[in-house]
Amino acid sequence: MLWLADVTISSFATLGAKIADQLRCRIVSGTLAKGEVISENQLAREFGTSRSPVREALRELAHEGVIELARMGAVVKGLDANDVQELYDVRFLIERFAFIRVAAQLVDVRSALCIDLTQMIDKMELSVRHGNHVEFAAWDLRFHESVVQAAGHKRLWHMWGEIREIVHATLAVVTERRLERCPEDMSGSLQQHRDLVKALSIGDTGFVQDVVQKHLEETKSLVETLFGLS
Repeated sequence: MLWLADVTISSFATLGAKIADQLRCRIVSGTLAKGEVISENQLAREFGTSRSPVREALRELAHEGVIELARMGAVVKGLDANDVQELYDVRFLIERFAFIRVAAQLVDVRSALCIDLTQMIDKMELSVRHGNHVEFAAWDLRFHESVVQAAGHKRLWHMWGEIREIVHATLAVVTERRLERCPEDMSGSLQQHRDLVKALSIGDTGFVQDVVQKHLEETKSLVETLFGLS
């Protein structure tokens, strides 16, 4: 089984975290439907492990609110339109603050970050050419995460950690469906990321705010459309 790639997490992630990655993507994509019962024993057999890592995975997903723990397993709660709205509300609050804060930093600091971000966009573009949605989502996540981290705000970083994994899963599922539908669709997303780098490079906080809002609103709209929530 192919684990959800993540260029930002150590290769020493626990088995429970890896199982949670897979289940999270199934829930986000609808492969595991709302109301479906997840059995600990069944998952342990599927992943060839004991029930301990499975329980770790289920606890993590319950904390994120996508399942509800039950005796010897869990019930899928899934994502509805309101969940997606709330997710992107939080993303906007975090990223708008982070991008504006970074745009106000010293030019040398911004320049170094922009070089790294541009390299990430190049890797995203290469992923599109290869039709690799997993790699695209990983670099997309790292792009946004790098800016949040560069903001140097501990509480903000903690808030990001609370939504990080569900954002990652959503990016992976949306990218997979976009690449299946029309790879050329991805050019707009790549350009928006370049616009974000440009805004950071010149330190224009108004431009940054406008591009962040446009990017996240369009991404949210895509999620709702591709998941049939709009």
